[in-house]
Amino acid sequence: MKKESFDQLYEDYHKLVLHLAYDILQDYGLAQDVCQEVYIKLHKKIEGLDEELIKGWILRNTYRTTIDFWRKSYRKNEIPVIKEKIERTLVEECLVEAENENSRKEFRDFLLDRLRDHNPMWYDLMMRVVVENEPVRDVAKDYGMTEMGLRMRLSRARRWLYANYHKDYRGL
Repeated sequence: MKKESFDQLYEDYHKLVLHLAYDILQDYGLAQDVCQEVYIKLHKKIEGLDEELIKGWILRNTYRTTIDFWRKSYRKNEIPVIKEKIERTLVEECLVEAENENSRKEFRDFLLDRLRDHNPMWYDLMMRVVVENEPVRDVAKDYGMTEMGLRMRLSRARRWLYANYHKDYRGL
């Protein structure tokens, strides 16, 4: 990634990083340290990150780094932190994760419905092997095919799903 792009990411998100860190730590100096740490990590990992997911990566790492700083500071009694505020932040994080999990389950059900409509055999194989975690060997035996043949059908089903719905998945 070019220096200009990294600088733009800093300009776009550093205030958000500082705000999130300060909201938890209640110490501007430590919030600045968190911001610096997050952008150092980002600089090291930037090449492997998908550009569409960078904001989420920054926010997730800000939260984790802030909690790490809070734990270190709490042990040293350097900053007073209200326990309820940390618990509230953790509860909010759990709610967001629950919403994401529900969205993923709904999307999975949507994909399986489309797969069933397109090719009922692929659907049945996907349900048994991927969703229900049945051994490939047993499912292949039930269908009278080799394990390799079953894996090929699963691969085709996955490619069909990706070709038709990967853009919808990116939106989650």
